[in-house]
Amino acid sequence: MHQRLPLIIALLGLAGCVTRPMPTCDDATKNGQESDVDCGGPDCAPCAMAAACLTDDDCASGTCVKKVCAGPRCGDGAKNGNETDVDCGGACPDCGAGKACATGADCESGSCVANRCAAPSCTDGVFNGFETDVDCGGDCPSCAKGKDCWLNVDCVTSSCIDGTCVDRCAAPLLSCGQACVDPRYDPANCGGCNQPCPMGLACLAGSCALVCPVGTQQCGPFCIDTSRDVLNCGGCGMPCAPGSRCENSTCVAPCGGLQTNCNGECVKLQSDVNHCGMCGMPCGPGQLCVMGQCRANCAPPLLPCNGGTSCVDPRFDPDNCNGCNQACPPTPGATRLCIMGMCGRSICNFGFGDCNVSPIDGCEANFANDPMACGGCGNVCNLGQTCVSGMCQ
Repeated sequence: MHQRLPLIIALLGLAGCVTRPMPTCDDATKNGQESDVDCGGPDCAPCAMAAACLTDDDCASGTCVKKVCAGPRCGDGAKNGNETDVDCGGACPDCGAGKACATGADCESGSCVANRCAAPSCTDGVFNGFETDVDCGGDCPSCAKGKDCWLNVDCVTSSCIDGTCVDRCAAPLLSCGQACVDPRYDPANCGGCNQPCPMGLACLAGSCALVCPVGTQQCGPFCIDTSRDVLNCGGCGMPCAPGSRCENSTCVAPCGGLQTNCNGECVKLQSDVNHCGMCGMPCGPGQLCVMGQCRANCAPPLLPCNGGTSCVDPRFDPDNCNGCNQACPPTPGATRLCIMGMCGRSICNFGFGDCNVSPIDGCEANFANDPMACGGCGNVCNLGQTCVSGMCQ
């Protein structure tokens, strides 16, 4: 019995020894070097906000305040949390130009180039700065039709309606210069602006062709109204006697009343567009003959100006701004503009600036040689110095 006692004691000792499991990051227990349950420390993932921590590395936010994980501290003058630069980027406000970034979302301009926030530009493919649409409008080149806009000058078509660039002329009309034309039938703009048909050809469905209108007949290379043409009265090659006129395909006596005989045709010189004021004096395409003078036939919002011979748009014409012959004054260093009937100017030309912020003298400062604004507004040369190529000397 005494010999078995040590063995019994040994067996009892082994029975009382329980093996404890090693700490893990998913056992729902705070153990090992964790700062909170299953997170923190050198082995487990960083903890969420409000969890216990010992160092900033214990927190997913990178910020441990009073042993509790907190959000990034924007405005503390240090780069922490998921900030891409000091107090900006990530969950903090967007960064300015030159600051570090990871994506365009970290930047005020929306453009991140080589991990640095870029200043807004007209070629960065991002809607930023004073643009009205991506890389166009405002200080950038004018926008194409269908793009967003604020003013007419933001559009290539010079027409901004309800915030969208559109054609000034409703389809199927086309804007050619200051006029709306129908490229399907206009012989001067057949199929497109400034595409005239050769003499004797008509414009049909946008193509030049010899197609005589109803009521006319082709006589040689021309379409003739044989019901009133004294040289082809009733048919081609059937002239009337000298002094006679052709009416309803029949030669009749000379003209009377207020009519004048023009090449055998009785016309009213006061209103005939082909003989306006005198025989053989035709009016231009689209013009009317009024009291013996050719006048432009303008459709609103266009006005007949320049003696009534041309149509202008008083909303955008700097020579006729808000009315005929109301020219906008010159704008040194910039381009004069008429915007909705009010005179204005473009942005300053390169090398010029509006340093006195006055609408009267335009961009008066020449940065190349102005000693009061040498190289830029506010850069005044010392007494006795001159400004040469934008540098005080």
